[in-house]
Amino acid sequence: MIHKMNNGVNNNQIQNNNNTIKTNNINNNVNVPNQTITAQTQINSTQQINQSNPQIIQSFPTQPQPTNNVQIQNQKENKEKKQINLLPILLLIIIVLVIFNFFNTKNYKTKLANLNYNCSPIASKEKFELDTNSTLIKDLYSKVYTNIREDIAQPEFNDNMRIYLAYRQILESEKYDSNCNNFSNLSMEPYKCEVSTTFKPKAFKQETMIQAIKKLYGENTEIPLSNIKLGNSCIGGYQYIASRGEFVQGFCNQQTATSYRATKKLLSATSTKNTIILKEEVKYHENEGMSLPSYLKSGTYYYTFRLDTNYNYVLVKKTYESKY
Repeated sequence: MIHKMNNGVNNNQIQNNNNTIKTNNINNNVNVPNQTITAQTQINSTQQINQSNPQIIQSFPTQPQPTNNVQIQNQKENKEKKQINLLPILLLIIIVLVIFNFFNTKNYKTKLANLNYNCSPIASKEKFELDTNSTLIKDLYSKVYTNIREDIAQPEFNDNMRIYLAYRQILESEKYDSNCNNFSNLSMEPYKCEVSTTFKPKAFKQETMIQAIKKLYGENTEIPLSNIKLGNSCIGGYQYIASRGEFVQGFCNQQTATSYRATKKLLSATSTKNTIILKEEVKYHENEGMSLPSYLKSGTYYYTFRLDTNYNYVLVKKTYESKY
C-alpha cells in the first residue's frame, strides 16, 4: 500500500513538472518586449520585498505639474488686480452715499421744521374777522397788553420783555416761601433780598419758567434764563439763581408812579389758517410841562399768534406801524 501511494505522489509531481515545462515553453515562444519584462521583474521584486518585510513601503515620487501651478498663480494675480481696480470705485461709491445721506438728512430736517411750523388743525385759508370780546381773543390780548409803567421801563420787545411777559403767566399758587441764599443784591439793583419781619421772599422753580416760556412762545423757543426785571425800575423783581434752580424774589422801595398816560384799544382780530393777528391802537399822552420820551411811540401795534402742534396760540412777533 505504501509503495502504491508513493507511486501516486511521484506521478503527480511528474505531471506538475510537465505542466511547468509546457508553460515555460509557451512563455519562451512569446516575443515580449524587454521593457515589459523589466517592469514585470521590478514589480515582482517589489512584491517580494514587501512580502518579506512589510515595514518597508516603496514610494514612487509624483512628477510636478508646472503648468497647473502657473495657471493658479496667474488666477491669483488676476484676482488681486481686479480687487485693486475695484477699490477706487468702492471708495467713490461710499463718498457719494455719504454726501447723499448728508443732504437727504438736511432736507428732511428742513421739511420737518416747515411741517411743525405750518401744521395746524385749522384748514381754512380764508381771512375772517374774530370777535374781540371772545374769550380766546381776550386771553391772547391779556398776554401782550402792557401798561404805561411797563412801556417806560422796557419800550423794546427784547428778551427782557419776553421773559417778563412769560413770568406774568405764572400763577401765584406756583410760588412758595423761600430764603435769600445766594441772592446777589448788586446784580438786582434796586432790588434786595433781606429776610425780616416785613419781608419773606417767594420763589418758583426754573422748570416753571421754562414751561411758561414754551407755552407763550412755542416748544422750540430758546430764551436765556435771566433776572426778571424791566430796566432799572421796580417791575418784576425775581433773580435767577442757577445754583439753586430757582427764581427768588427781592423787594424794592422805589416809587413806580409816572405822570404819563397811555390809551390803548384793541381794534380787531383777524384769522388766516393757523394765524391770528391782533391790531392795537396806542396813544401816549404827555403831562403838562413834560414832553414824551422819544421811545414812547403812538401808533398801531400788531401781535401775531400762531397755533402750534400742541394747540397753543404762541406769540410770534410784535410789529409797529406809525399813524400820527
